Amino acid sequence: MTNKFFPVSIDLNNKNILVVGAGRVAYSKVMKMIAYGANIKVLTTEIEEDKFYILDNEKIISLIITKDENNFDEKFLENIFLVVMATDNKEFNKKIAKICIEKNILVNNITSKDDMNLRFSSIYENDEYQISVSAYGNPKKSVEMKNRIKEFLEKDR
Repeated sequence: MTNKFFPVSIDLNNKNILVVGAGRVAYSKVMKMIAYGANIKVLTTEIEEDKFYILDNEKIISLIITKDENNFDEKFLENIFLVVMATDNKEFNKKIAKICIEKNILVNNITSKDDMNLRFSSIYENDEYQISVSAYGNPKKSVEMKNRIKEFLEKDR
């Protein structure tokens, strides 16, 4: 069954976010959430994106774990508001996403359009508007539309 996602804006200020994985996509999501005041923990076997190292002064804690699903401890989910499953292991992401859903924890899974209960949108902001665009899980299409909206709104400025 395909999920039906309800568009909503949410306050992430001081919310505890767990990001599992540390590649390019994880880094992008971490940077977006830090900008909105989230408290971020990153769990990974290795830092794949060198830029994570410059975040030491930000609200980020890096923990090293294994991606092996047998070694993921559910204690990592304690007191967590939102989880981003950002590994390249589809089965592992799906397994942890299922646990999160059962525990009523918001979860985004970068390797699936359905094994999650939260999607990220492309965001356009200026002094008057905050517009989020979702293309049913297709990030390239949502970025394209966001850029078209941006171009439209900024052409007369």
